[in-house]
Parts: sequence; C-alpha cells; structure tokens
Amino acid sequence: MTNIIRLSGFRMSRVKIWLILFSLPFCVLGCKKTTQPDPVTPGEIEAHIRFLSDDLLEGRGMGSRGLALAALYQESIFRGLGLEPAFGESYRQPLTLIGTNPDQNTNLEIFSGDRTLSLGYLNDFVVTSERRDNPEGVEGELIYGGYLIQAPERTWDDIKDVDLRGKVLLIEVNEPGNIPGGIFDGEDMTYYGRWTYKLEKASELGAAGALIIHNTSGAGYGWGAIRNTWALESFYLPEKDNRLFFQGWISEGAAERIFTEAGQNRDALKAGAEKNSFRPISLGLSARVRQKPVFRTLDTENVAAFLRGEHPDHTGRTICITAHYDHFGRDESLDGDQIYNGAVDNCAASASMLTLARLYSQKRKNLKVNLMFAGVTAEEEGLLGSDFLARHLPVSPSSVLASLNFEMTGVWGETEDVYAIGASHSDLDEFCRRAAEDLGLIYIEERDGELGYFFRSDQISFVRGGIPAVWLHEGITSIGGDPEYIRRKHREYRQSRYHKVEDEMEEDWDLKGTVQIVRWADRIIALLAEADELPQFKSHSAFKR
Repeated sequence: MTNIIRLSGFRMSRVKIWLILFSLPFCVLGCKKTTQPDPVTPGEIEAHIRFLSDDLLEGRGMGSRGLALAALYQESIFRGLGLEPAFGESYRQPLTLIGTNPDQNTNLEIFSGDRTLSLGYLNDFVVTSERRDNPEGVEGELIYGGYLIQAPERTWDDIKDVDLRGKVLLIEVNEPGNIPGGIFDGEDMTYYGRWTYKLEKASELGAAGALIIHNTSGAGYGWGAIRNTWALESFYLPEKDNRLFFQGWISEGAAERIFTEAGQNRDALKAGAEKNSFRPISLGLSARVRQKPVFRTLDTENVAAFLRGEHPDHTGRTICITAHYDHFGRDESLDGDQIYNGAVDNCAASASMLTLARLYSQKRKNLKVNLMFAGVTAEEEGLLGSDFLARHLPVSPSSVLASLNFEMTGVWGETEDVYAIGASHSDLDEFCRRAAEDLGLIYIEERDGELGYFFRSDQISFVRGGIPAVWLHEGITSIGGDPEYIRRKHREYRQSRYHKVEDEMEEDWDLKGTVQIVRWADRIIALLAEADELPQFKSHSAFKR
C-alpha cells in the first residue's frame, strides 16, 4: 500500500514530506532561546533555496500548486519565528489579477484613403489589451509622440498640451540624450525611459493605443525577447485604470516602413524628439488593430509578517523588507527539463529575506523600529504583488522609514565591494554607504544604470508610493583568488541561465556572498533605527514630492 498525504490539493509521498520537513531551518520547528542571536550561515540560506527551487514547486508559476506551496512555506517560517500576521489575523494579503491572453491572429493595418500597409504579428509588432470592453477593431489617427515624457523637474514636456485623446501613438523607447554626458542622466536610464512609464502616460492622456518603437540598445534586449514575452499571457491588477484599447511594441524595421509611407524621414523625426522644443506630429495616417484577447481571473496573495521592536525607546516607525517568490512555472513545450526553478531569481533573495527575519526574531528586544517581512507575488508579471502591497500597506505609509529589497542575491562568494540600486534617488545612499564601511566593504556607484534595473524590480513599487527604497546588490571584485570571478559568473548567469530552466543550484555556489548581503542589510536597518528623520528623496529624483 502506498503512503500518500493530501495537503491543499497536493499529493506527496510520506518520504517526500519528511525530506521537506528535514530541510526546513531549525527555527520553524521551534527556535531555541538564546541571549545572542545565532549567526547567519550559508547552511541556513541553502536550506531555504533548496526547498523553494525544488522541482516539487514546479517553478512557482502564477496560479500553480507550487506557488501556493511557496506561500505556505514562508508563512510556516514566519509562524515558527513567532512573528505576527501582517494583515490582522492573517499572514496572507489576497489580490485578484486579470490574465489576458493575446489573440495569435491579431492584425495591424496602417492606412490612408485606399492605401493600406499590413504588418505581421510577432515579426513586426506585438500588442495586448487590459480592457475587457475592447471592441474587435480599434482605429485612430497615427501620431508620432517622440519619447512621450513629461518631466517638470527637468523642464521637459513632449506633449505641449496637444490633445491626444483617441489617437494611436508611436513612441520612442528610452529617453533623449541617452549617451555619455547627454540630457537627463546620460547613459543611465531614468524612470522616464522605461516602457511602463510611456504606456501609463499614453493611458493618462486618453490615447486609444500605443506602440513603442523597439531598438536593442535603447530597450536593453532584442526583438526576440519582446516577441517571446508579449505573445504569452500577461496579468494586470483590475483596480488600475488603463484606458488604452491596445498597447505593445513595433519593430524598428516596421516603424521605418510606416515613416516611409508617411513621407517622413526617420532620422529627422528622432533628431527632433531629442530637443526640448518637440511636440507631437501627425503622420497623416491611421492605424487599425483587430484582436480578440481572452481574459480570465486569478487569485493570488502576498505573504507578510510583522516584527515589533521591543526597545524602550521604540520610534513607532517601520522598515519593509521584501523579496518576490513567484517565477515562470513550467513550459511543457520544451524537451527535457521544463521547470523554471529560479534558484537565483528569486530563491536566493527569498532565502535572504527569511534569514533576516530569523535573525531579528532573536534580537527584537534591542530593536527600536518595527520590521515587516514580505514575500510578494507576481513580480515577473509586472511587479503586481509589490504594487498592491505598497498601495495597501498594513501600516501608515508616513511611518515607513524605507524599503529594502532582495533580488537575485549573489551566490558566488564574497566581494570587496557592494552597491545599492536606486540609492542615489534618496538619503538611503548615505545609510547604505555607512553600513558598508562599518563592515569593511567598499561602497561603489550603481552599475549598469543604462539597463534601468531600479525600475524593473519590487523596490520601485514603494518608491512610487513615496517611500525611499533600494535593491541591495553584491559588488564586482571577488575576495580571494581571481578578482574577476564574480563579475564573470554574473555575466555567464545573465547569458545562459537568467529566465531559463537552467537557473538551478550549482556545485560551485559559495553562499558566503549571500551571507554578506544579509549582514549588510542588518547593518543598514541598525543605522535607520537610530535615524532622527525619515529619509527623503533627493531634489533631482523624479519621485520627489
């Protein structure tokens, strides 16, 4: 007779159950009472990573049994540590998402009178819709919107009060002067360069549709990445008001054909968009999109716990510590391995967050602030879980000091240096610097700013809500042996494992590097807890209010 246990829809052998329980950190089964907190060790972090990245969790895709098990695992950790539920009597914050599956027969036509230019789905363009009331066909006057940026703090306005309601917009990716010494922040992308900002702005302006013109250098990835991602189901929060009937991308070659059809010079148009005097240009053409997307409703949840500091001089403030626990699930079209385990993205980060929760559960009596530890969902679908959490915090936003985010935390050993993605936007820069120096680490400037990482992970949800936030990142110079080792491993990961089924635990991992980031976060929290004032955004930041 086979011994099978049923648990919330799962069928697992008793052997598998016991292996899972054996892998849980000791604190889940009852933390020992100590006067000093147990040190953070690679073994503790490894235990979390091994469980969360196990094939049992099937890649933690949206709506999957594996994602539910990952949520249960985190709640069990929080309960075992004696942390309070963050949401009244519950550790779960439910949220509803709408899934939209693109129509593979979507059609895009550019026309004027009896002249029609038909473009090919996937090869020339991709679109999706977040409107269930979307009619089968939508058309509008085609307008070249330049970079579609309104940045009053930089005295930049691409709109110039032009009425764009009901129009279809062609928009440049990135931002003006994205070169060394250029306008805005030179090579480093700002929030205005992100495609998400441009679609939000198009919706705000009442456009009927928006198409971003792709180029690899400006986007940071090739057309293949766009095509493969936008051809799949995506999700959105129904409470967010997106007025666009369609939104998507158009290839650079297809855009060239459109400009030729309009009798416009592509280079001249883009050169004009680089100037402060730019205003939207009618191309004398119309665009029509026909599509029948399929929608569905999906329920998911953030998992969070609250730890109240017990120091007599408690400030009543809170620091949020986050890491997303979702990933891409499995792809049954693949031969062989089909599971996106996401061991680095984002199990290593979740392990760091859970380990920090254990550390502080053992030293709460000396803590002058409260800590909220949150495993957020649907990051891979557009930061939806953190977006929802940041707008529905269980504490007053005005009492939140900062948010520290763990994302793809390094697993290849210790570095001489560290940097904080997005720190330059706020006073957190100085806290991160001081904490690093206290640990004998070199604090270096953020790297790869042209890729816009700050705007592509969960910390940005808190920043948009007025809360300074950073992504804590390992440095680039390895300690011991080859100083280029970690830089090389990071590059190899990006090229061959990032967002692929190959993102699994490797024999050459050295989790002392992950421990280093947790210790850095610990020191940042200690400094923030002593702060007299809330950290503020810098005057140059687009998020200063």
